[in-house]
Amino acid sequence: MMSLLVLKERLITIYQKIEVYAKPVVRFFISMLVFMVLNNSYGYDLRFNSLPIVLLLAAFCAFLPTPIMIIIAALLSFIHFYFVSKILSILVIAVFLVIYLLFIRFTPKQGYVLILMPICFLLKIPYVIPILLGIIGTPMAIIPVSCGVFLYFFIVIIKQAAQITVSMTVEDTLQLYTFVIDSLKANKEMILTIAVFAIVLLLTYFIRTRKMDHAFDIAIVTGVVVNIFVFLIGDLRLDIQDKILALVVGSIVSGIIVYVVQFFRLTLDYTAVEYVQFQDDDYYYYVKAVPKMKITVPQKNVTKINEKKVSSNRMNVKEAVKNELYDDEFEDKFDEFDDYPDEDKKR
Repeated sequence: MMSLLVLKERLITIYQKIEVYAKPVVRFFISMLVFMVLNNSYGYDLRFNSLPIVLLLAAFCAFLPTPIMIIIAALLSFIHFYFVSKILSILVIAVFLVIYLLFIRFTPKQGYVLILMPICFLLKIPYVIPILLGIIGTPMAIIPVSCGVFLYFFIVIIKQAAQITVSMTVEDTLQLYTFVIDSLKANKEMILTIAVFAIVLLLTYFIRTRKMDHAFDIAIVTGVVVNIFVFLIGDLRLDIQDKILALVVGSIVSGIIVYVVQFFRLTLDYTAVEYVQFQDDDYYYYVKAVPKMKITVPQKNVTKINEKKVSSNRMNVKEAVKNELYDDEFEDKFDEFDDYPDEDKKR
């Protein structure tokens, strides 16, 4: 445990030194991952499916806030679906516009949830988002989580609709719109996912705000267990048995990821808990103080030895010794001279 704490402090120190340069680099890699996932999922327009275009867009987003990244991702999706069907492209841009006006415009700091949710679904670990937001967020995080889940299933349905060849007639347009809307309404898996994620987020938030010891650790474990249990019941009701193994493994991996994030974010020392009581004019307070676990990183001091200076010091020491010996010898001789008779001194 001590070695992990030392590693944590060293990594935090390094990050604080390079924070100004690290944030654009992180945004660059996240943007690149988002655009690559979009192109691999529905890269219909090959002109925007090339690596130089992805790198250029990622470099542009590296120095811009998260909402701009979402807008560029929406425009890229629009271009890909416009290459297949103008009708689908209108649906895509309409959904992104509604999400932006209702959510991202007012809570831009949580816009990263919309970006991470589809990526986590493709990585088979979408459960990490509600557990993590229950640890570091508030119940209001249910809104971006629900929007992210809806966005992922909407993209899946749009990909299915892109395989339907239709013309621009009014009947075909209405048929395509009907297909998308009916698919969303009949998608019980999407409704189940939104409900389970909301339950997990609320339960994790409730437990981690309690005043019991190891509340964060208990909240993470509870979130993982409840996520598996509720999803198992829902999947069996919906007769979805091919995702049970992925559910269990993904939930456990998600719990480990959240625990690692929590370890670097906040580590508490429950062996040194203090209870403090104080009062003011209106209230009397009972406070439980849990100290953060911090250690001093051992410093390695390297002493440089200059050979010339060492040799010079050695010569000075030798001269000093010689002078001291000479002074002692002279003193002894002078003492002997004082003992001589006066006649011998005159000689």
